[in-house]
This record gives sequence, C-alpha cells and structure tokens, in this order.
Amino acid sequence: MGIHSVNSLDHKLINFNVPKYLITNFDNLMRFKRISRTSMLIRLMEEYVRSEKKNMEEDNTLNLMINDITKRNKDDLKKELVGLRKEVREEYEPPMVPQFDDHQNDGWSEETNSGWLSWRR
Repeated sequence: MGIHSVNSLDHKLINFNVPKYLITNFDNLMRFKRISRTSMLIRLMEEYVRSEKKNMEEDNTLNLMINDITKRNKDDLKKELVGLRKEVREEYEPPMVPQFDDHQNDGWSEETNSGWLSWRR
C-alpha cells in the first residue's frame, strides 16, 4: 500500500447499505484501533482483489494442468486403440463354415415333425 494522491479522476465515491449491527461493530473496532473506516474498507477491498487474483491464477494453472493431462490421456488412448486394432487384424481368422459331414455321428438327430434338433441317447 502506497501513498495515493487525492484526485477526483483517480477515485470514485461509493455508497451502499450495511446492516446497523455490522456498521456499529465495525465503527467501534475502527475507533479502538484508531483507523478510519475508509482506510480499512480500502485495505479489505485490496486484499480481496489480490487474493482472488491469486486464486484465479492458481485455478488457471490447475486448469491448464488438467487439460494437458486430459490431452495426453486421449493421445495415449488413441495410440493404444490403434495398436489393439492392428492386433485384431493380425489375429483375425474367418469363421469356420460347418460342413455337412460335421453333423453325422455327433449324437444329434433332426425331428421331422417339429423342425427342431434333439439329442439321442
């Protein structure tokens, strides 16, 4: 906090409502500490602005880190999926088509009335 010149172009008068109990307690505290209400309000506002700016910068850093991790995970997942796709292509064998001879002597018989296969004992 530095010394500020009182210039009407550099300052703005603000006026707002405050609950009576709060302004009474605040004024009593300021009299006890021998600080003006205006200087304390300005100090509180400056501290708030600084802390919020710091929080926003930290949030931005956090957001950048999360976005970077998300992008890297997507790239890694994409590479992994491409690799799996290649493996599937290499291991792919067309399905075996059953031959007529495959169904003789396997214990199954075809029911002519119902059209279903049944197991013979």
